[in-house]
Amino acid sequence: MNPEPRAPWGIYRTGFLSIILLVAGLLIYMWGHVQTLSQGREIDRLLAEQKNLLNQQERLLARTASLKQSNRIRDIAARKLGMVFPTDPPKNLYLSR
Repeated sequence: MNPEPRAPWGIYRTGFLSIILLVAGLLIYMWGHVQTLSQGREIDRLLAEQKNLLNQQERLLARTASLKQSNRIRDIAARKLGMVFPTDPPKNLYLSR
C-alpha cells in the first residue's frame, strides 16, 4: 500500500516562478535602459537645437542693431520719404510735470 511516487511539483513550481521573476526583472531593467538611452538622445537633440537658436538670436540682435542706427534711419527718411531734419528749435514746447 505504498502510494505511487509522484513528481515533486513543488520544486518545479519554485523553479518556474524563479525563472518568471528573473525574466520579468530583466525586462524591467532593459526597459529602463532603453528609456535612459532615448532620453539621452533627446537631450542631445535639444542641446543642438538650443545652440542653433542662440546663434540665430545673435544674428537677429546684430541685424536689429544695424537697422536701428540713426544715420540709416535719417538717410531713409531723407531719400525715400523726402523728410528734412529740423534745424530750428521747436516753436511749441510743452513740459509737463
